[in-house]
Amino acid sequence: MNNWILVAGRANAKVFNRVARNEPVKLIKEFSCPQGKLHEGDLVTGSEGAVFQSAGKGQQRSTETEVSATEHEAEKFAKSLSQMLLDARLQGEFDHLELVADPTFLGHLRGVIDNQTMKVVVREVDKNVAGKPVRELQKYLEDLA
Repeated sequence: MNNWILVAGRANAKVFNRVARNEPVKLIKEFSCPQGKLHEGDLVTGSEGAVFQSAGKGQQRSTETEVSATEHEAEKFAKSLSQMLLDARLQGEFDHLELVADPTFLGHLRGVIDNQTMKVVVREVDKNVAGKPVRELQKYLEDLA
């Protein structure tokens, strides 16, 4: 059995491998999205949001964008991770996949991971642990087994 565990958040992700249930997990890949750490104001500088108007009485105007810049960056990062997972699955690098991510980012991942890769997902954990040091993550993941 070759089991990958993706531990992800909007700013970073780590992929661990577990070959057997009682074996220690091993870090095999790391990814970073520096924009995921930035605040909205740091991502959107000097630009105004789109203006939406509704017709009829009491027209309302909003300069809020439909998706915030931080959410947009999170979605882009989730898409890049999903592409990496697709490529790895097609190369036969893993048989099963576990997803560990904060609830919002887990939702982003679910929305972009292809159907065939989702079929090999054996567990999803909605926990924000991606920022923890590798040793703490290894212990956490081993305790999950």
